[in-house]
Amino acid sequence: MEKDEIRKTIKAKRLAKKVTIAEVAKAVGRNPTFVAAVLQGNHKLSPEEGKKVGDLLGLDAELTASLSKFPVRADFPNTTDPFKYRLMEIIGVYGDSMREQANEMFGDGIMSAIDFTLDMEKVTGSQGEARCKITLNGKWLEYKTF
Repeated sequence: MEKDEIRKTIKAKRLAKKVTIAEVAKAVGRNPTFVAAVLQGNHKLSPEEGKKVGDLLGLDAELTASLSKFPVRADFPNTTDPFKYRLMEIIGVYGDSMREQANEMFGDGIMSAIDFTLDMEKVTGSQGEARCKITLNGKWLEYKTF
């Protein structure tokens, strides 16, 4: 199976079982955004973690094994500026996962880029290293039905 077909099949099984991303994450003891990226094919789990997800979602052996394969992360535009490239890489790897989580948490909508703030701060990591913390804070705008 190709990556897109695997991703769609796993999502269909998860939705059919009414299992949220947060519930999958809890089953393997990982961050929901990381697990959502795994389910999108942009990260991988250990074989043991993959088996837990496979059992939870009722996946066959091939789909379960796919959760532990090395991902190919090339679904994002390229730029030559390293700072912008890394931001694009983050969106390429986590964008679909964040969108899916946001839809689960807030419903069908988007985060405003008009009623929006962005903060960047320098923080210290657990090993004393400098880290860049970026917070995106936008009003949630639901799509209207008519």
